[in-house]
Amino acid sequence: MLLRSLVVCGCVSALAAQLPPFAAPVRVHAGDVLLGGKRMFPSPVWHDLDGDGRLDLVVGDLPGRVTVARGLARGPLAFARDTAVPGAGGAPLKFHNW
Repeated sequence: MLLRSLVVCGCVSALAAQLPPFAAPVRVHAGDVLLGGKRMFPSPVWHDLDGDGRLDLVVGDLPGRVTVARGLARGPLAFARDTAVPGAGGAPLKFHNW
């Protein structure tokens, strides 16, 4: 078992050495505030929610809130301030994680 673990670790290390480096992280603004600020474990995903051809940033978080920052025409990382995503009854969409 130990030999098997060492072989797997060696393979993972070799693979990691071949991967290209990532660029430095960039904090994204939504309007005049940082997107995801003061939220527990924000989890963003790109999606064009309104069909305007610009990607919007949908963000869920640990307590279950879901917001969207609409993409603006002035650039690929330009977003309006994030707002709650409305559910079927019009109330903010929330997935209760607790």
